[in-house]
Amino acid sequence: MLLTAKNLLLNLLLVFAPLSIIQILYLLKHTNFLKKSSGWLLTLFPGIAIILCMVYPVVVDDNFILDFRRIPFILGALYGGKWVAIVYLIVTLGYRFTLGGTGFYSTLLSFTLLTIVASMVSSRFLEYSLKQKLLVAASIDLMVGVSSTVISLTFFETQIHTSSWILFNVTSLLGVLLATLVYEVFLNQFKLLQSVMEGQKLEVVSHLAASISHEVRNPLTVSRGFLQLIDSDLKSKQTKEYMGLAIQELDRATEIINDYLTFAKPFPEDVEEIDVAGEIAYSVSVITPLATLKDVTITTKIDLPSTFIQSEKRKFQQCLMNIFKNAIEAMPDGGTLEVVAVLEGQKLKISIKDTGIGMTEDQLTRMGQPFFTTKEKGTGLGMMVSHSIVQAMNGEIIYASTPGVGTTVHLLFEI
Repeated sequence: MLLTAKNLLLNLLLVFAPLSIIQILYLLKHTNFLKKSSGWLLTLFPGIAIILCMVYPVVVDDNFILDFRRIPFILGALYGGKWVAIVYLIVTLGYRFTLGGTGFYSTLLSFTLLTIVASMVSSRFLEYSLKQKLLVAASIDLMVGVSSTVISLTFFETQIHTSSWILFNVTSLLGVLLATLVYEVFLNQFKLLQSVMEGQKLEVVSHLAASISHEVRNPLTVSRGFLQLIDSDLKSKQTKEYMGLAIQELDRATEIINDYLTFAKPFPEDVEEIDVAGEIAYSVSVITPLATLKDVTITTKIDLPSTFIQSEKRKFQQCLMNIFKNAIEAMPDGGTLEVVAVLEGQKLKISIKDTGIGMTEDQLTRMGQPFFTTKEKGTGLGMMVSHSIVQAMNGEIIYASTPGVGTTVHLLFEI
């Protein structure tokens, strides 16, 4: 028993060794190294841990070996999704088959079951709370442990005693709980690191915006007024066209300055109770002419009771309009803009979905950053302002996008 426990602990160490490498590479990602390649780290290194566990197992007899491959298998499948689970299954069964022995059939049955269950759960796993994640991971590990134990003891001859099975399964259960905690800790650390870095960037832009916006907007307003006076006295049609273009560009510059001012002071100045359904309907009606011009159809599904939130009406409208406008401009050949508002528990969820060009994972991570835009003539201020307004309302913006399919923006607010 002592030898078994020692070997099991050594095998368990192989599960956690790759986690330190993941942490290092994720840190490199957030310091702008390996930015494009680090998205698959949570998939690659659990796969490596699976192989290591099978290369250095606890050998019971010629037919059966024990190892903790199911721990990285479970974590990789839950965090990576069903296709990762399928790849892991192929790798696991392929390598286990080369080792031979009747234990392969136990692996085939139990890990196929694991793949099916993990694939079903993985689509919503990342949305769970920490307690829910721990419960799901532990439940799946327990399911695999019980099934493999029953299959091995019932259908195959093995020299593994019941006490050894109990020790193995209890150790595995503790291991999967600890591994899940480790994953969550370093993922939250990197989210915090990213938030700090973003906060520093936004603070610089905020100070810059507050210091120069007023000074720039005033001469722009005066210049526009004089251009309008001059335009009223002009008789040349061509000169009037030039004057119209000059006024239009001044308006565009003023709009950019107003965005800067909103970003510098995102907190609502005149807080009031605003009717969410009414404001969404109003914003949709305002943006509809632009959508019609771009051959975009807007559909709304506002499944809300009488719902109010504390904010400034104008800024809430500006947030919605910026997102609507971005969605419409992401569909140059037309498409559908779907606006859905529902209550999920104590949270208001507003989802804005387009059928446009979509965004890559790298682009999604940069949304809301100063001056980042996917448009040729964009400034990046619109979404930066929207992020500031939502954060000032203690809300959250979540993106989901697939290149060539479209993008969904979720706005979440506490009610």
